[in-house]
Amino acid sequence: MTKYQSLLLRFILFLAGAGIVVLAFFLINENREPGHKDVFIWLSIGVMYIVFFLPFFFSAINIGNFSAKIPSLSMVWIGNILYIAASITVIIILANGAVSLNIAIIIQAIIFFIYMINVYFAYFAKSHVNRIAEQEDDLKYNVAKIKSKAGVLLLSVNQLPGEYEAAQKIIKKAIDDMNYIYPVNNNAGAELEANIMRSLNSISELIGSVKGGAYNSSLENAAVNLQSQVNERKLLRN
Repeated sequence: MTKYQSLLLRFILFLAGAGIVVLAFFLINENREPGHKDVFIWLSIGVMYIVFFLPFFFSAINIGNFSAKIPSLSMVWIGNILYIAASITVIIILANGAVSLNIAIIIQAIIFFIYMINVYFAYFAKSHVNRIAEQEDDLKYNVAKIKSKAGVLLLSVNQLPGEYEAAQKIIKKAIDDMNYIYPVNNNAGAELEANIMRSLNSISELIGSVKGGAYNSSLENAAVNLQSQVNERKLLRN
């Protein structure tokens, strides 16, 4: 079943259920004019039906977000059950004359308000938290990628000939300083991380040419540039 077909089927089921509620209202009140209390009860039933059907439209689970959706779905269904149980309780005590219609309306409004808070935390707050977590994972990944690349590069740096001792010391110092780089959530950090990665790739190519037997005077300048970028990035904090 396609996504469109699934949505269409859910919509048809929703209309069918709503039709049953409307039909029941007219059949039960066929020979009499419904009073204020009756209108409140039937409106409460209508809201309960909408609340019951809400997860069918907004809690579809995709494979990609399976683990993130399960807690939200459980939270919504628990809230639905509690709301419907509380609403039925209000209707029963109203029908038995234990509370007035105005008090019942106030209680029902409070219950619905609490239910909407539950929906907010289930659908929206949870999604926001997940987005923040994903962003933090991306930030950590970029820093981890730099450190991993630097670790591989260090093996080649240690094999440089003696005439590159100055460049070797600078690069090793820069790589050591990378241990003090932490994820930050700003454009400046992302730009510096991209520059550092480009510098690492450039130094790797230069070392490759040295290993091939060529003398490369640009290596020390590239090392100084890398050290400068690392020092600048170290200063950034959230």
